[in-house]
Amino acid sequence: MEVTYVCQAASPARPNDDFVLATEDFVIVLDGATAPAGVDSGCVHDVPWLVARLAVNLAAALLTDPTAGLADVLRDGITATMADHGDTCDMENPDSPSSTVVILRRGRDAVDYAVLGDSAILIERGDGELIVAHDDRTAFLDDHSVAGVSRLRNTDEGFWIASNRPEAAARAIVGGVPRAEVKRAALVTDGVTRLVERYGRTWLDLLDRLDKHGPREVLADIRAEELATPPGTYRGKAHDDVTAVFCRF
Repeated sequence: MEVTYVCQAASPARPNDDFVLATEDFVIVLDGATAPAGVDSGCVHDVPWLVARLAVNLAAALLTDPTAGLADVLRDGITATMADHGDTCDMENPDSPSSTVVILRRGRDAVDYAVLGDSAILIERGDGELIVAHDDRTAFLDDHSVAGVSRLRNTDEGFWIASNRPEAAARAIVGGVPRAEVKRAALVTDGVTRLVERYGRTWLDLLDRLDKHGPREVLADIRAEELATPPGTYRGKAHDDVTAVFCRF
């Protein structure tokens, strides 16, 4: 499996809350969530610390048992990261630092995947069928206020994300495709899915662009669209961290 990617902060003036960890057999993509100003997370660690620790713990679980189900890997990674907080942080705080998770693993017989939080994975079979695993539950919240998102985080009425609830792993989107049928794949954070959700591209357009021109050109597409969009057109950030990973089999 050949892996190419770009991972860039929304601005050089702030840290990148995205994180990528890639090997020839698996890829992990994380998109950390920065708490709004004034919200007490109950944690002494910042989001870059969280995504780095979570990535390491997920990778350790994948390497320890290469055949483990990805929901189990995700649960073990969250549990280990909670332990890494030690006694300095309140693991009961609903606003504890959190992250989306996307995992792609090439096994002996299958390419399997897990998606938790508002990121996506695209897998194309050799016959041209495109599988899209996109966790878009945050788009359907009945309350997008700071208090509303806090109330709905890691609940069945809202959305699930990797933070301080290991049971979130059971709510991930998981699946697999026979290895011989996989041609190419992509893992993207919501900084990239906006090309489809806001700017009129299709998932196949995105995959083709990654394949033919590479992740750097997709990043350029996103930044150009963001700059051309009038302020206030969409809810949320005008510019976001961007991670796009392309895998060729």
